[in-house]
Amino acid sequence: MPKTIKTEAIVLRKRNLLNKDRLITFLSKEKGKINVFAKGIRKITSRRQPHIQTGNLITVLLSEKNGRYYLQETTLISGFSKIKDSEIKHDPLYTMLFVLERILPENQQEDRVYELTKQFLIELSESEEFTTIRLTYYLNLLMQILGYIHTGKPLSDLRQEIEEIIHEKIPSLDF
Repeated sequence: MPKTIKTEAIVLRKRNLLNKDRLITFLSKEKGKINVFAKGIRKITSRRQPHIQTGNLITVLLSEKNGRYYLQETTLISGFSKIKDSEIKHDPLYTMLFVLERILPENQQEDRVYELTKQFLIELSESEEFTTIRLTYYLNLLMQILGYIHTGKPLSDLRQEIEEIIHEKIPSLDF
């Protein structure tokens, strides 16, 4: 019998699947990073599709069956439109979401990481100028919370450390 879960979540990544479906990666408050199947979400009539934009803060109702999560309902809490309306804020947003999506383990509750990410999104949205120094601050905190580093590092060293952990280049840090 499917179990339902209602939680607050941040959309980290979306991948298209066959037949109008998507696989969505969320950073959820209760379950940490989870991959969720969204059946039929790419249909033009889908009510959930507008809420599932990368970087949105939403409330989701999920059903769990055989160890997999399926998206049932969504409610938008914040689309952080000030971030999406500002081109200079795109790079820090997508850099942070990329790192989170690649570095976090699945199905492991990470309260401090969730709250840090939410704080990052709010500050990025409200600030007039979001600098490399602020992104470095948040990435350092993230890495410290996860136990990868013990003291803050400059962005170049931090980038190298993250890339070694995820075995992949971070697409952009040029803002």
